[in-house]
Amino acid sequence: MPELTSESTVDVIRKLLDVASLPASEVELTAYAAAYPAQRAGVEALYAVPEARYADPALRFRAEAVIEDWAH
Repeated sequence: MPELTSESTVDVIRKLLDVASLPASEVELTAYAAAYPAQRAGVEALYAVPEARYADPALRFRAEAVIEDWAH
């Protein structure tokens, strides 16, 4: 991802919040913009591991599980 200037980062944050219909003050936008590059790098790093592309990151509830009576 290309480097964003602080002004363009604020614009990105403003658009993301607008799409989500979330209000934010100018102070909040500035704080979000300061944290955005690190957050974005973290998200991109999640997808940078080719071996994990098809891994299932969620635990699943399996209704067919059998309860073992271990008390006896």
